Amino acid sequence: MRVSQTIRTALAALCIGGCAYYSTSGGLLGGIRSIGIPVADNQTSEFAVAERLTELAIDAYAEDGQLRVVDEESADALLQLNVISIEDRPFTYTTAEQTEQYRFAVLVAAELVKLEDGEVLLALAELEGWGTYDAALAEEEGRDPAVERALDMVLEELVDRTTAGW
Repeated sequence: MRVSQTIRTALAALCIGGCAYYSTSGGLLGGIRSIGIPVADNQTSEFAVAERLTELAIDAYAEDGQLRVVDEESADALLQLNVISIEDRPFTYTTAEQTEQYRFAVLVAAELVKLEDGEVLLALAELEGWGTYDAALAEEEGRDPAVERALDMVLEELVDRTTAGW
């Protein structure tokens, strides 16, 4: 009985001790621990989309927590975003061939650049996000939420690609 209890205690100590050293931040891409996110460049006529992308990117990385979001001068790397294109297209039609829903799509390029030496740690030429909205709704009830969904889709993929497997 006493031997069995000693073995259990030893196994428990090994398990606890073995896990105590584990760290999620040790293997970060390029050794970076912080990220700066300047205002996104914009190749479209809708500047509010680029500004909103920047705001949501800051929020997404802060929420993820694997990289500290800091000002550009203090960062280990910069996430440079560029809104390449946006598009509103009819998505569904009624039986009378009237547009029922539109599909808002955004195309974004992203580069993660290490400030220390200018090394491009990650380059993503085309991240696409989209959202649909009812043609009959006012812009703030229809299109604006579709823009948010499209940007969220882009950022979910971006955060996953910049932090997954670290």
